[in-house]
This record gives sequence, structure tokens and C-alpha cells, in this order.
Amino acid sequence: MPDRIFLKHPSRDETIAVATGFSWAACLLGFVWALMKRMWLLAALLLVADLLIGFIGLAGESADIASLVLSILFAAFCGMNGNRWHRQALERQGYVPV
Repeated sequence: MPDRIFLKHPSRDETIAVATGFSWAACLLGFVWALMKRMWLLAALLLVADLLIGFIGLAGESADIASLVLSILFAAFCGMNGNRWHRQALERQGYVPV
């Protein structure tokens, strides 16, 4: 079971649990995951990165392999950083660790 960090908003009676470690949802869903977490700018950046990696694959057969490798690496990068990005977004909204 992953560890969780609990964040509470000082003016609202709301506590949110954010997992730590690898985020499979961020890894597999990418920008859709960011949209579900209401991180609009991050979602746009992830979409642009996904599209750029996809366009690399259009350049030819060897570029197609490079695009696949970059896609896998980018998904792993999103998975490793997803929970941290979510926690930071909540902290910018005023949530504090409990």
C-alpha cells in the first residue's frame, strides 16, 4: 500500500490524501490524468509533449522506433513525478500538510 500525505485547506474543512511514489495513472493516462486532477497548464504541456513525440514517429521507420522509446521514457517520467506535481498544485491552492 503506498504511503500518503494528507493535505488540509485552512479555510475549508477539506482534507485530501495524495499518494507518494510512482503514479500509474499519470504514467498510463498522461495529460488525461492531469485534466482529471484539474491541473490545466500541466495537461496542456503534457499534451504538447505527447504530440511532439508523436510527430517524430512520422519522419520514417527509424524515427518510429525513436518515437516509441521516447514515449515510454516520457510515460515513466510522468509516473515518477505525477504525485509530486499533484501535491505541489494543491499546496499552491493553499493546502498545507497535516
